[in-house]
Amino acid sequence: MAYLPKALLRRLYVKGSMKIEGGALSFKLRNNLATATVNEPLRLKIDGVDIDPSQITIKVGDKTIKSSDVSETNTFEIPVGTDVEIIVPGNFSPGKHKVVVEVTVKGYGKGSFDFEDEAK
Repeated sequence: MAYLPKALLRRLYVKGSMKIEGGALSFKLRNNLATATVNEPLRLKIDGVDIDPSQITIKVGDKTIKSSDVSETNTFEIPVGTDVEIIVPGNFSPGKHKVVVEVTVKGYGKGSFDFEDEAK
């Protein structure tokens, strides 16, 4: 299976998109690489804490899916140029947060990347 390079994936994060609303942390990724079909649950670590995939909401266009619902038989497509919003409920505070994202894309394989930004 192929592996997606971290340096390439890191460019997906939309700098400045991280925000806090009602304690939930959200951020955006922009697919500027190639149309991608995600076929395994997206995994996140925020400030060193693993987030349960059932707590991760993924919004692509008008489609919303829980990360834990993603599978080989329940994939979601991200066309080139599309923004993806990731929402994690909790009691997050404004300020800097480090996020690690692990994603598996059909035909490309698994990859992970991290970024740090200030949530407002």
